[in-house]
Amino acid sequence: MTGGARLSGAGPRDRPPRRASVAASPLVAGSTGPVRTCVGCRGRGQRSVLTRVVRVDDDGVPRAVVDPGRRLPGRGAWLHHDLQCLELAERRRALPRALRVGGLDTSPVRAVLEGGGGHQAAATSVVIEKESGLEADGHPMSTQR
Repeated sequence: MTGGARLSGAGPRDRPPRRASVAASPLVAGSTGPVRTCVGCRGRGQRSVLTRVVRVDDDGVPRAVVDPGRRLPGRGAWLHHDLQCLELAERRRALPRALRVGGLDTSPVRAVLEGGGGHQAAATSVVIEKESGLEADGHPMSTQR
C-alpha cells in the first residue's frame, strides 16, 4: 500500500466529526467563569475554588508559593486548597512538571494549606518587589521601565 492510497479519501467529508467543545461538558455548562484542573487530583473546578501556585526562585533555589491574588508573573499550577491534593501532586511529581522545573521546594505551599487560613494566610508567603511607574521613570502612568 502506498502513502497516496491511504490518503485518497481524506477529504473534508470523510473526516470524523469534531469532538464536543469543553463548554458542552456537564461541569462547565451550568457554571460561570474559567475552569481549571487541579494538578493533584486532576479534578476540574472553577478558578475561584482552586488555589494558584507559582514558582519563585530564591537564591537559585526554586520554591512553589501560593499566589493569593492570582496575578503573579510566570507559569502557574492550580491546586485544591486541600493537603491531600498537595500530597498527591508531590507523589506524582505534578507540580514540578506543571511549573517546568526539575526540583521544587513545596514547603511554603504546605505551610499555607496546613494553616487553613485560606488565601489570607497565603498573602504573607511571598513578597514580590516591583517598581511602580512613578519609581521607574518618574511618570505615574508610564509602563516604560
